[in-house]
Amino acid sequence: MRARRGPWDAALMLSGAAYVILGTALAVALAWPVYQTPRAVIAGAVAVVVALALAAATRLLRWRWWMTALAAAGLYLVAVVPVAVPAGLSSPVRFLGALGDGVVGIAIGWKQLLTLSLPVGDYQAILVPLFVTLFAGAIVAAQLATSTSRRAALAVPIVAVMGLFGPVFGSSTTSDPLVIGSFVLPAPREVLLGIGLLVLSLAWVIARARMLRARSLRDARSRATTVRQGGGSTSAAARRVATAAGLVLVALIAGIAVTPAIQQVTSREALRDQVDPVLVVRSQPSPLSGYRAYFAGGSFSEELFSVSGDTDRVDRIRIATLDGYDGQQFHVGESGGEPVRFSRLPRTASGDGAEAITITIGEGYDGIWMPVPERLAGAPVFDSPRAEELADGFYVTDDGATAIDIAADGTSPGLQPGDAYEVVAAPGGDAPTLAAQTSAESLLDEEAYPQLVEWVELQGLPRTADGLLEAIERLRDRGYLSHALTSDDSAQDWIGALSSRSGYAFQSARAGHSTARIETLFADLTDQQRRAGDDARDGALVAGIGDDEQFATAAALLARHWGLDSRIVMGVRLSADDESGVPACETTCTGGNVSAWIEVRGESDAWVTVDTTPQFTSSPTVIAESEQLPENPTVPDESRSDLLDPPPATSDDTDAEAVEETDSDSIWDAILPILRIVGLVALALLLLVLPLLVLVIAKAVRRRRRRAAPVAELGVVGAWEELVDAYADHGIRVEGARTRIEFARRAERPAAVALAERVDRAVFAEAPPEDAARDESWALVDRERDELAGLTSAPGRLRAMLNPASLVRHLGATTLASGIAAMLRRKDSAR
Repeated sequence: MRARRGPWDAALMLSGAAYVILGTALAVALAWPVYQTPRAVIAGAVAVVVALALAAATRLLRWRWWMTALAAAGLYLVAVVPVAVPAGLSSPVRFLGALGDGVVGIAIGWKQLLTLSLPVGDYQAILVPLFVTLFAGAIVAAQLATSTSRRAALAVPIVAVMGLFGPVFGSSTTSDPLVIGSFVLPAPREVLLGIGLLVLSLAWVIARARMLRARSLRDARSRATTVRQGGGSTSAAARRVATAAGLVLVALIAGIAVTPAIQQVTSREALRDQVDPVLVVRSQPSPLSGYRAYFAGGSFSEELFSVSGDTDRVDRIRIATLDGYDGQQFHVGESGGEPVRFSRLPRTASGDGAEAITITIGEGYDGIWMPVPERLAGAPVFDSPRAEELADGFYVTDDGATAIDIAADGTSPGLQPGDAYEVVAAPGGDAPTLAAQTSAESLLDEEAYPQLVEWVELQGLPRTADGLLEAIERLRDRGYLSHALTSDDSAQDWIGALSSRSGYAFQSARAGHSTARIETLFADLTDQQRRAGDDARDGALVAGIGDDEQFATAAALLARHWGLDSRIVMGVRLSADDESGVPACETTCTGGNVSAWIEVRGESDAWVTVDTTPQFTSSPTVIAESEQLPENPTVPDESRSDLLDPPPATSDDTDAEAVEETDSDSIWDAILPILRIVGLVALALLLLVLPLLVLVIAKAVRRRRRRAAPVAELGVVGAWEELVDAYADHGIRVEGARTRIEFARRAERPAAVALAERVDRAVFAEAPPEDAARDESWALVDRERDELAGLTSAPGRLRAMLNPASLVRHLGATTLASGIAAMLRRKDSAR
């Protein structure tokens, strides 16, 4: 008889193998945007081959599960280096290191994957997470799917988990929508592949159920002395095929129809959107807030870093790019309305026209902000005793505007004096330009910036790119450079440097770049222009005093008032600029070379650089009301060093209410992401537990339906079915039993024997049983269930509760049908 079941067993195993192969192929397709390397396909192919080979070996050699697990672990160690870490094949030493990466990557590879820019390729050991998922998933799925037992259906969630790898670890950006007439399908690639995986799983489960049913019917015929096949079998088979096809069609249509609605309700997010070194960045003060520290005391002439190599075509070195403004300070915050995300660069880029430069950190610089060229083409190569830690701590924003290094040494993260690294600057193309016509709608809250708006209206400039550039040029010409509030000893270095270049006269300037400070700057410019009159010369309009901190902020806000995105960049210029009050550096950059400029988003989303440093040659002129201005400008012969009392409102802080509101907002900004992550984790756990809850609920509903059967005889038969299901869930299996009495005796449970006799009397007696017989039968079942629970440990009881054996076992409904038939016979005889 086992030989006669051979062809069906082979068909079941072949269908399971086909399901594993196709499911793995779809999982690789879903993960392709993450890697975009042929090695991802190789990883999937190797995983499938090993999985099917292990499944065949397990069947032929009758291995226990732990023997299969040991074999799988050994095969993983053999395959991980050539498949996932191919760079380790170059030498024995590198092979051992790659093997270690393949093992360690099982635990930490996902974190490395989430912090790399997409696509990651085959960078280092980044293929390990995909290979582990496909390798382990295919092995488990193959062991289940190629078996002839009813637990094979558990391969479906395993294959589903493999398919989720790509969407979970990929980008939140999906493929372009598919538009067919008025129908729009968002993310068609992801949706169609996901629906394909669903349809594949559903089709395999249905086909497998059909084969199992056909095998069971054949076995029943072989055991029966006579076989009677109803005439309705053909129509029943047709209905089953139609039902299966309908289920597949409904799944396909529902997936396509529901996706647009879901897309409108919520946006897609991926894990990599939540894993960033943002907490380290948020804990750091804004670099622009500490701008004046570079000019105080010895920092002015102290070396920050040196630059060597091919610097001919590298115009600037940027330290930080600040795009978010909260009214108090510019910080690394948002770009185009989206939170800035830090990630890794997967490899060091090189190519024709690229410039490699080496940056060495000096004694005057430390911290997480990493000086890099404007066009960073690849990850840096560190040359330092802690090069490995620095490489692991390197991150860059998606647009390459800001690079940080959070490698911790003690309590101070980031770069330290003596650290050196080589970076590659991509060749620059044509300089981008601003669009001729800008947006007519301001990006600022004009009520919060009345002085800025008034100054702009006073200029009478058009809302065009030329009008913006002219406004910034007037801002610089009418400003006056000053890095300090007082001319004490800490300011003498920069004062002396400017005095040696012109007849510079010190003027007091407050630090800070809050809204209040910038509004004061524009108020000074507006008042001076009104007092000077329409015919005043340029030198008479100089009134705004400050440095790059204030003027870069003012220029960035002007650009936003013109309707353009803007951001502030702190760094140094490498090309000579003799007219600027902040000189460029050639090889050694000191605090006196640190500048700030703005970038405005121009055509094709390219950022256009605009310098904002104020002039330092024309000192402000104090003009009284109705005063006649001198015809010739005057320049003082000596630097004034008189101490000027600052105005009463020296604080850069807003009132207490605004501070309290900001603190409240910051608290919610810190709490909401945590609550969001907790909610997502809870939802994920609920989705994982949901199938288990369905099992428990389904069993409870089934038990209640059986107990509440409207006919006492059906209630007695239901009690027997409930007892058999309880035995199946507790692992009590009885093979070869054809009758209830045979089953009960082979189960060796007294309660089963007693209930089997009671059920047989109820089914085959001439008179139908009373309700009391049903109650007694169910009381017997309840006592037996309690006894089974008492003989089982707590984990065993949990396994029995979640065991799907009673739901998937092949009932055939023969006992229940016989009970119904006996009841109908009694009714016919009574008539």
